[in-house]
Amino acid sequence: MKPPKPASEASASTRAWWSWPGVVYFIAAGEPPIAIKIGMAAQSGKSDLRTTIVRRLAQIQSSNHELIQLIGVIHFTRGEYPTRDAEARERELHIEFQDLQRFKSYRRGAEWFTCSLALLARIREIGDEPEKHGLPRTFTHVV
Repeated sequence: MKPPKPASEASASTRAWWSWPGVVYFIAAGEPPIAIKIGMAAQSGKSDLRTTIVRRLAQIQSSNHELIQLIGVIHFTRGEYPTRDAEARERELHIEFQDLQRFKSYRRGAEWFTCSLALLARIREIGDEPEKHGLPRTFTHVV
């Protein structure tokens, strides 16, 4: 996977999107977890982090027969292009764990990885617990 293009080569609309806060999230499917999704989202418009994450949890849960659980987040709020930074970090993690990738790169489902002790340990090492940011772990518990 290639890193995002340099900001100097990006369109004005892409740079505007990159300027929003971003988040890399880790979602586990199943209990115990059988797969982990490493994804990212932009906190665009008037959305706060909670709204952004709850929307993603709802989207992913609605198309997943297993209960999903948010197990970690990395929130990007600093610098000129926080969402670009989140996008770059997500790609780095996909490369780091490509041996666990459940689908081929650049295909639908390529953000899902087979759960392993090493992956879970890495998430604990680099990510924050959802509760640190006032985030729910599951969509089913959001009221």
